[in-house]
Amino acid sequence: MSLRNITNAYGRPLSYPSGTPDISRTRRDAIPAIPPSRPQLPDFSAMMSDAPTTGDTADSAKLEEKLKQFEKEEMERKERNQALQEQQEQNEEVSCPNRFRDKRRKNIIFDEERFEDTFLKCLICRENFDMDEKMPKMLPCHHTFCLDCLRQMWRVEGEFRQTLTSAFRGMPMAVKIQCPTCRDGLITSEAEVKRLPNDHTIMELLAFMKETGRSDVQYCSKHQMQPLNFFCEPCIIPVCCDCTVIDHKESKGHIVVNVNEAMDKYTPILESTMEEIQTEKGSLETKKETLMKSAEKLDSTQKDVNDKIKDAFIRLRETIDERERELYEMTEREVGRKREKLQENMKVVIERDETLKNQLKSLSNAKEEKDISCMFSGHKAARDVLSQKVEVVIDSMDNFAVEFSCDDRQERNIRQEVTNLADIVFQD
Repeated sequence: MSLRNITNAYGRPLSYPSGTPDISRTRRDAIPAIPPSRPQLPDFSAMMSDAPTTGDTADSAKLEEKLKQFEKEEMERKERNQALQEQQEQNEEVSCPNRFRDKRRKNIIFDEERFEDTFLKCLICRENFDMDEKMPKMLPCHHTFCLDCLRQMWRVEGEFRQTLTSAFRGMPMAVKIQCPTCRDGLITSEAEVKRLPNDHTIMELLAFMKETGRSDVQYCSKHQMQPLNFFCEPCIIPVCCDCTVIDHKESKGHIVVNVNEAMDKYTPILESTMEEIQTEKGSLETKKETLMKSAEKLDSTQKDVNDKIKDAFIRLRETIDERERELYEMTEREVGRKREKLQENMKVVIERDETLKNQLKSLSNAKEEKDISCMFSGHKAARDVLSQKVEVVIDSMDNFAVEFSCDDRQERNIRQEVTNLADIVFQD
């Protein structure tokens, strides 16, 4: 199948320069055949002629009559649908020529992925041709590859030739490259590789694909290569032409309209719903801001109340601590006064004991040495010490007591008052 018969998006045939080879020579596969838009009805007359003849001519006549009636109804339904579709197309062409052009563009149907893989990809790198580094270049054998791959082939061949002999100090001016498809050789330089003729057929196919737009057409998943040009309202799904006569018949309660009509019908409804959503979103945003401010205010209120509670009990603790320190000081003052008396008496006792100890030691030494003069002088001194009586008042602790006195009833009242001290008042 030659691609010279393919028309562009506006119904005009694609033109090619003279001498351009048929694209089927540069690719291994052809465009797959397009299946018919509607399933073909069986030839009931042939079935009747091949059926075995029976003796019951009445039944045969009835069967033939029913078949003719069925064919007639089917033809009328086809004509009615075709007339309805033509009328819709005419109305759309008058009211919205741009949309009609898009719809006509959808009717140009072919397997795009296989088409690109077969005709618009380089056979070496398997990347799509373009108008830059991947420019489609045609070899003399009429096989086409991208410019980048041909340059790499030339560079690899030149480096290989350079390693064969030391005569080449640099890259050779021209080397022989071979077509990867047919192995025909071509002696060329790097500059001549860039000057190879462009494959204008592929370039116009690239323009054709760019004009038609790949993402504009959606196809039916059940019926191969059928565009989803209709919309079934009860099922709420887009359907193709085959679906309207197989799975979504009007006789079964399906209401099928053109997809553009469905868009015109439901777009305002959708926009109205979107406006309601936007309105509610705006209201929710306002409420959200109000709630956030209320939350911040609530945190601030809690902090203020906590600070007041803390300050109140700090004052109470300071008062209790101050009373506690006063009681400690009173106890220390009274006990300290009693301790001073005891220490004074203890000092007198210790001094008297030390004096007596010295006199006793002096007399003992004089006695051991049998020094009569020291004995009498020491005896006299000792008698003088003994004659000096020291009065030491021994205070008994039996009559001294320091007690902590706290009225139990008063303590219970204070604890009760502290327990019930202050309160939190809520206003909502």
